[in-house]
Amino acid sequence: MKYTNEEILVKAIKILKSLNPDFFKESDIESISFSNKDVEKSISGENIDTWTVIIKESIFDASEFLVISDETGEPLYYQNFNMIIGEIEKKSEGDYKIKNLY
Repeated sequence: MKYTNEEILVKAIKILKSLNPDFFKESDIESISFSNKDVEKSISGENIDTWTVIIKESIFDASEFLVISDETGEPLYYQNFNMIIGEIEKKSEGDYKIKNLY
């Protein structure tokens, strides 16, 4: 494990504020968990260490998930309860945006 829970929390807040500045509140983060060599969290099919940040989505009273690589500390993708919404890419100025998969 390269990152701590606290470091991932700081990264998650920055990423989520960048993706959705008008609606995201820090209190929306429900929990953070680490997964060791989890192939299911990797879009590429590799076994990678990941962090999953669970976010409360209040409009539909559901949970959404931000998956962050433990190797790079960068976000991999954002997922709602039934599908991956998109990969996340870092813009040159350090902000993030969702790159749709479809």
